[in-house]
This record gives sequence, C-alpha cells and structure tokens, in this order.
Amino acid sequence: MKQLSLRRRVFEVVEGGSRRAALSRIFSAALIILILVNVIAAIFETVPTMTQTYFQVFAGVEGVSLTVFAIEYVVRLWVCVEHPRARGVPAWRARLNYVFTPSAIIDFIAIVPFFIVALGGADIRTMVLVRLMRLFKLGRYSTGFQSLFEAVRRERHALVASFLVLTSIVLVAASLAYIAEREAQPDDFGSIPQAIWWAIETVTTVGYGDVIPKTLAGHIIGGITMITGILMIALPIAIIGSSFAEVIRQRSFVVTFGLVVRMPMFASLSSDVLHDLLPMLRAMTVEAGTAIIEPGEGDDALYGIAEGVVELDSDGGRRRLSVGDSFGASPDITDKTRADPALALTRVKLLAIDRIDLIHLVARYPGLAGRLKPNVQAGIVMDDGSGGNPA
Repeated sequence: MKQLSLRRRVFEVVEGGSRRAALSRIFSAALIILILVNVIAAIFETVPTMTQTYFQVFAGVEGVSLTVFAIEYVVRLWVCVEHPRARGVPAWRARLNYVFTPSAIIDFIAIVPFFIVALGGADIRTMVLVRLMRLFKLGRYSTGFQSLFEAVRRERHALVASFLVLTSIVLVAASLAYIAEREAQPDDFGSIPQAIWWAIETVTTVGYGDVIPKTLAGHIIGGITMITGILMIALPIAIIGSSFAEVIRQRSFVVTFGLVVRMPMFASLSSDVLHDLLPMLRAMTVEAGTAIIEPGEGDDALYGIAEGVVELDSDGGRRRLSVGDSFGASPDITDKTRADPALALTRVKLLAIDRIDLIHLVARYPGLAGRLKPNVQAGIVMDDGSGGNPA
C-alpha cells in the first residue's frame, strides 16, 4: 500500500477525508467551539465592568484564538495543493487561487487583528467588528450558511434585476418628491439627494417619520411609493426564500464536488472528467432493510457508498460493503454479468450513475473504464470487511 504523505494526511483531517473522518470531526468541533467562545468574548468585552473584571481572561481567549486561527490558515494554505481542484496546477498557483477563495478570505480576516496590533495600529479591543467577522468561519461547517450563500448565488441575476428595479423606484420617487416638496420643505427636500433618504425609508416601508411630505401632491406620491414598495420588496424576499427552500431540500443529501472526490472510485479522476461526471450522478438515501438491487434485477446503475453498510449476496457468499466501496453495473459495455443482489443493512447514502451514462462517459474517456473497474470488482469480492479499496 502506498504510504500517504504527511501533507495528504493533514489535508484529510482538515478537509474531512473519509479515511480520517473521526479526527476530522474532532478538529472541526474544536474550531467551532473556539469560534463561538471567541465571538462571545468579543461581545462581552465591550461591557466596561466585565472588561475590568475579566481582562486577563479576555486577553487569554484572544491570544489563543489568534494563534490557533493563524496556524489553521497556514496549514490550510499548505495542504490546499492536495485538493482535487488543484490537480495539474503548479503549487504556487494552487495556493494563490486558494488565497482568493471566500473561505480563505474570511480565515485571513480572522487573523487581521494580530497584524494590526503587531504593527502598533490599534488596541486589539478596538477591533471588535473584525473579530466578530470570525463568526462567518462557521460557514465552512454550517449547511445553513452554505445553503443561504448557494441560494443567493443561484439567484444572483434575478436579485440584481430586483435591486435595479428598486433603485429605479427610489430615484423616481425622490425626484417626484423633490418637485412636489422643495418649496414647502427646502431643508428636507431641497435636492434629489436629500429626497432619496425619504424615498428609501418609504419604499422599504420603514417610515421613521423624521421626514414627511406636507403638500397634497407629496401625500399622493408618498402613498403610491408605499404601495409600490410593498409589492417590490416582496420580490427579492420571495426569490431568496424559494431558492433557499430548494437548496435546503437538496442538501438533505446532495451530490457535491467534495463528496464525489472522496469516493475512491472517483478520487483519481481529472477535473475534466469530474466536470462531466457530476451532472450524471444522483444522490440516493435508502433505509435499513431495503433492497437496493433485487435478485435477478438488471444492473442498471453503478453505486458508490457514501455512508452506511450494504450486504452483497454474491456467488462467494454474503459480504458487507461500507463507505467508499462500490457495486452494481460494470463500465464495460461487453460485460453481461448480472449484478449481485444488494441489501441496505443500515440507513445508506449512495451516489449512483446510470449504466447508460457510465457507458457514454467511458466512450468519451476510454481510460476511465480501467480506473473504475477495480473499484467495482473490489466491492464485490471483498471478504475481510476492509472495503477492498485500492491503495
């Protein structure tokens, strides 16, 4: 078995590799706890009495946090070249690309106070806003954060269009209010920029009451602006809400790039192959005791186990397959062997690719059959519970 490099082993712990899932969970849990403690400390440190009483505690928390976050950033920068997206890319370019990813930017912001204080730019207690930004580090571990960001990303064009419409309404309302109210209230509506504040709070239906129209025309314009604002503000809210609900539904178990590349049968594939493969894969959740492949059923799909245990009833006897193993259809179009019956022993999460899609993929990338076939066979002939995954 090929010995994994230290960098690869660290990468699997930091990024959640299946071979070190337990260590990865401990690592993630420790960071989550530290982030929460750090944010809570930053909040209470703004209370003068608590700062005087617990100054040493707050300073200790901040010191430990900065040290850990700095080490984490350096480690992630070191191991990012092991990411499947970095295949075939020079190490310096892979690291440069990583530095500008959203998660890396947030990680860097988390340690910015250290550099500012080290350069004598400010007292670390005045960096409350930057320190509270560390809360966004939880986005790496929270499906809720990820789902919200994904929902916004998916609907970004519609949201931009909604923003442009709202901006247009604000400008039109401000212009009309300026015309109607400039003589009656020159201090509040003496120019369009001054009237924009009133238009914004009216369109958003906030209505602070600090600026109100006094003329009849101004009242009419204000009423129309309120009604229009209610209708238009609902538009982006509905867009994000429906998209967020859809993403949450999909994330109950969804095919992601990270999930696919952790599967042994896909781990060594190039980025081009993975790009074509991802749309073909479908996620399945099978409850314990459910037959995945019935006896005598055709091998219409290749299955990879992402979670759970499957029992395969082959000619050599019953065998248990676990995370990383695969079974079902062969990528070889000439292989007429019928797939062995498979039963879910626990609740199982599977990645499945239909045989016809698999054949088309192999036709497009002839070398793919040789890479997948050992994994398919390994899952079937596994005797000792080791999973039969290639080294």
